[in-house]
Amino acid sequence: MTRRTPQGMVHSAVDAFVDSTRAVVDAMASAGSGALGALPAPVPDTVTRMLTSMRRLAEQVPSITAELDVVVNEVHAKRLSIQAMQAELAALDQQLEVLEKSLVPVQGWSRQWNRLRRSLEEALPKER
Repeated sequence: MTRRTPQGMVHSAVDAFVDSTRAVVDAMASAGSGALGALPAPVPDTVTRMLTSMRRLAEQVPSITAELDVVVNEVHAKRLSIQAMQAELAALDQQLEVLEKSLVPVQGWSRQWNRLRRSLEEALPKER
């Protein structure tokens, strides 16, 4: 038993709908053609034009399947783009963490240097 995806089910449903619409138009055309012979001339011509227009309309129905494929592919591409951004942000966060840890000793040394300098300034007489 094959598993059908939601996308495949939508495609099948749309295809079935279009096929059913075409079948109804064909059935109306074949059923109406016999009855049209008994009607006055303007009526059969009008009905024939109407049925022909309906058939053309049914045949011109755009393939929603192709449009849905495009939308699904676009959504997938956007998700991949977001995943790539998340990976880049995670890498940047790791780099910043390493930098931050590297700067902590430098910050401590700077504070010690300032304390040492102040101590030396206080301990030594000022030059005139």
